[in-house]
Order: sequence, then C-alpha cells, then structure tokens
Amino acid sequence: MAGMRKLRIVSQILFFAAFIISYLLNAYPVAYSFDSEWFLRLNPLTGILTLLASRTAVLPLLYFSVGMIIITLVFGRAFCGFICPLGALVDFGDRYLFGMMRSPKRRPPLYLQRLKYVLLILIGVCAVFGAIFPLFMDPLSILTRVMTIVAYPFALVAGADALSLIQKTGLESFATATISVPLYYAAGATVLLAVAVFAGGFIDKRFWCQYICPSGAFFGLLSRWAPFKRHVDSAVCNECSRCRNVCPTRAIAEKNFARTSAAECIVCGACVGIKSEECGSFGFGGRGKAEVAGADIRRRHLFTGLLGGIAVAPLFRADAMIRHDMTGRLIRPPGAVPEDLFRGRCIACGQCMKACPTNAIQPCGLTDGFSRMYTPKIVPRIGGCEEKCFLCGRVCPTQAIRSLTYDDKNIAKIGTAVINRHRCLAWEQNKECLVCDEVCPYNAIEMKMVQTDKELFKVPIVYEDVCMGCGMCEQRCPIFDEAAIIVYRFGENRRASGPYANEWQKQAMRERRKKSDAGALESGPSTAPGEGVMPVDTSKSGLGNALPPGFVQ
Repeated sequence: MAGMRKLRIVSQILFFAAFIISYLLNAYPVAYSFDSEWFLRLNPLTGILTLLASRTAVLPLLYFSVGMIIITLVFGRAFCGFICPLGALVDFGDRYLFGMMRSPKRRPPLYLQRLKYVLLILIGVCAVFGAIFPLFMDPLSILTRVMTIVAYPFALVAGADALSLIQKTGLESFATATISVPLYYAAGATVLLAVAVFAGGFIDKRFWCQYICPSGAFFGLLSRWAPFKRHVDSAVCNECSRCRNVCPTRAIAEKNFARTSAAECIVCGACVGIKSEECGSFGFGGRGKAEVAGADIRRRHLFTGLLGGIAVAPLFRADAMIRHDMTGRLIRPPGAVPEDLFRGRCIACGQCMKACPTNAIQPCGLTDGFSRMYTPKIVPRIGGCEEKCFLCGRVCPTQAIRSLTYDDKNIAKIGTAVINRHRCLAWEQNKECLVCDEVCPYNAIEMKMVQTDKELFKVPIVYEDVCMGCGMCEQRCPIFDEAAIIVYRFGENRRASGPYANEWQKQAMRERRKKSDAGALESGPSTAPGEGVMPVDTSKSGLGNALPPGFVQ
C-alpha cells in the first residue's frame, strides 16, 4: 500500500497545478471563453451556505456540490487528502518548513479537534439567518484570496525588478517591455491570514485542517459511513504505534490502533506501507477488521455552535453600515445583485479582483462593515471600469456578480459622477481642462459655457441619466489626492435577474448619448457670449438650487 501514498502525492501535484493554471487563465481575454472559476465550485459547503444565506440556488454550484458529496460518501475525506490545493501547501510546509522544529509535546489536546465542528455549526446558523461569513469557511477561496492580494502582486513586483535589471544591461529585446503590477488594499491582513493557516505547522501537522477548517468538519460528517476505509490485519499488527505517529490528523486511536476516526482520516495513506510487513490497508474490503468511529462531537458542542451562531448572526446584521453607506462610496462591480442577496452569495474569493484589467476592484475593509470584509468594491481613483470589459461577472463562482453581455454592461449603472466645483480647475480657477470629458466612454460629461465666480468660462457638467458611474473621469482627474469629480453609488441599478432596461429605455439611452456627443462636437470656443450659456447663481442663498446636475457646493 505504499503506492497509495505516492498516488496521493501525484494527485495533489496535479490538482495544485490545475488550480494554478486556472488561476493564471483568469485574465483577459482567456477568461471570456474559459471557466476559470470551476475549481472554486468543488467545495459543497460553499454551495450549501450560499443556498441557505441567499435563499436561492446557484445551479453550477449545486452540480459540483452533488458530485463532490457523492465522492465523499464513497471515499471519505478524499477532498482534503487528494484534491485541496491549500491542504497540499500545508503538507509541504509541515514537512519542509516546520518538520525539524515541531515537537510532539506541543500538540494540542485531542478534544480541540471539536472546535472545527463548533465553527461549522456557527457559520451554518449564520447562513440560515442570511449572514455568510466567508473569511475562513472555504480553503479554496482562502487560497485564491491570498494568491490575488499577496502572492501574485509579489511575484509581479519581483518580475518587474528583474526586468529593470535586465534593461540596464542594454538588451534591446527588453528595452520596451513593461510589467503591470496590480496592488490591493488589506494586503497586511491577508498576510496575517496566511500566517494563521500555515504557521500552525509549528505546533502540529495539518493544524488548520485538524482544528479550524469548517469545510474539513463538513467532509468529516459525511465520511462516517464511507465504504472505502482503513483495515488492520490483527495477525500482523504488533501494536508498534508507528501508524498513529505518522498520521497527520491523529485519526488513529491511542490504544486501539485498529480503530480509525472516519471524520478525521483524510485517506492520505501515510499509515500504510511503513513496514515491510503491511498490517494496514485501505479499500472497500481487505484483510482484517475495520473499526470506524464518527465525529467526536457531543451535545454540548452542538449547543455551543447553535448559541454562537444565534449570538453572532445579529452582529452581522446590526451593523449600521449595512443599512446606510454614510460615504456613498461602496460601489459594487457592474452586474452585482442587490446588496442583501450579494452578501448571501459572495464568498470573497477575489476572482473578480484578479480578472479586473484596471485594478479597479478592491477588497472591502473593516470600515465598510465587518460582514463585507474582502468582498469586492470598485475604487475609481485606482482604476475605472472599462466600458467593454465584463470579466468580473464571467469569473464569479457564485453568481454574486451576474454574467453580463456588452449591451447589458452599458446600461448596468453602478453610480453617478459628481463634480466638486471648488476643486475643479475649470470651475474654481478658470483654467481649461477637458480630461473628464475626453475620457468618459458614455458621453455623460459635456463642456458648457457657464458664468462662474470670475467670468464666462467653459466648464464640465455631468448628465446623470447618461452617466454609468464607471469612474474613468475620477481616475484621470489631474487634481492631486481627492479628485475634483467623484463617483457615488446613488442611482445604481442592481437586479437579481432579468433585463436592466426594456428596449425602449435602451434606445432612449443610446439616443441620449448620441445627442450628448453631437452637442459636444458642435460647441466650441467660438460660442458667442450669451449663446448656450448656462446661468449659475453664485450667491450663497441660491447656489444649491441653481447648480447643474452632478455638482456639489
């Protein structure tokens, strides 16, 4: 049975390679035709929790979930031992980083393995109340998040530095080469999360999997009656305890070495084939007996998880920032479903952030609300939403962001641009600046002759009914620090299903944009004083009512 251990290592390498390849293919333009999010749908716990929290079924998730549940019911926790890429990295770290430093004396008490079952029940109860907690529930989303926010940018920075050194040597073939590096908020918190996952190897093997991972607990509950199990030949076994010592999850009982906890066993094969005379084996049948134990969880642990979930769920929903976005700057990607449904579906995996070509999609932080941590938002000052790009919806594994067509993208309003005339060069200093007008892909900004505080001058105005909130204007605004034109979320159009507008509304929108574009072409410096002038009352008493749309005092 030494071949089983080799099979597990080969399987881990292949699945990890599949994960990395799928992750790297999550980019323009391949992601339009390749389902790079398929790996994130392998964990059935994700499908069940999103189903409970959103009260809607995501069919692609359910298909993968049913398949993986069937595999688990037959083979036990094969997902943890053979498929999970995070588990493969944990195994690597346990052996090559902490193997010489780990001591059996530091092993936690065995009863702490029940903690993951308590956490599973807790997040399940939260999901029933409509609150999903994606921070640590799914190893696949954790690894994708760490890759996106930390590992991938780090690799690109290292590549950019190496390219810079190569260019200094004078090689002409690299003279014009560049490497674009996306950077993200919450990188420090993500590093701490990665440390929490991997540093546990200093204390015990598979520390995260044994004591914390709710997904491992879920697979453990399903594995109780799996027919594929460990068998021990009592005629050969001399109770040397080597099998128990090498078991990474402490699934073998302390005194009865023939007894295996199906809830903890990850079917890794480490316990078999360690001696010339094989006393143990895995299979649907074999020599000797197979004593199997279920999850070591008692009634008090069930009550602890239930009470914890009942206590924690209101904390998620009692946050004032969930009901009121006081800054108006929490802008979700185009195609995002309504907020309550979005928070019930989004697993904060970071797929949309990786796919975004402008680096506009960033993770939410604590200032956006605890329940929104790591969920995506658009930060226009970093990058605007490209008019012809709709990758974020194509790569979302849970349909928290709808997969849009090009026509839908052009009417899926995510916010509205507002000009602060006290920071605008044209409005405040009467300096000619056309940047926001030139970069707007929807012809929502137009230059008009307006009587400002100083003189008659051409200044930008925003047509709210045409603006989609893409943020290109805010990104390119030349004003340092806070831009003179800022996108707020008011006016957003978010729908769970169906069209964003009927055909009449779409046609009216197209005509309005054409009219705005034609008006911009016809207007020019030759406009005579008084012609086409938009009057603005600059007195303090009437300023708020007289300003054109899209302005703030």
